[in-house]
Amino acid sequence: MERQKHAPNQPDWLVVAGYAWLRSGDYPKAIASFTRVTQNSPEDIDAWNLLGESQRLAKQPGRAIQTLERASAIGRTSFATFFLLGQAYRDSGRLNPAIDAYREAVRIEPEFAPAWFELGAAYVRLREPQAARGALERLKGLDSTLGAELAAKIEAAGK
Repeated sequence: MERQKHAPNQPDWLVVAGYAWLRSGDYPKAIASFTRVTQNSPEDIDAWNLLGESQRLAKQPGRAIQTLERASAIGRTSFATFFLLGQAYRDSGRLNPAIDAYREAVRIEPEFAPAWFELGAAYVRLREPQAARGALERLKGLDSTLGAELAAKIEAAGK
């Protein structure tokens, strides 16, 4: 952090500091750091994603949705953007848009097991077992632990 004292607004150091604050649970500092990065480097999709995740973890899903929707408008190639957007929608209780975001995440990165899991879990919550089983079939080949967890959710919902 000594170098950051000499160049406090350098985007690389702001990202490092923001990530450290995010990991330590100091979300207000993480949000401030990532906000500065997005202001200085508005094309930095990773900074937008980290800002949105910081906001979501700070229990601000509405702000996270706005941030991540903006990130998705900047570039539509980051599966992480859509996965995090799905998480923010899920946290705000908006399962249909969450499903759309998870679908986009797995379209971009079909091997990303957490998105398949969350897609299936959202279908379970919406009482769409056939769709949940479809996500489960894809998930089984990617992550057996998450597959077993989703299978248990589907089974529990069917009882």
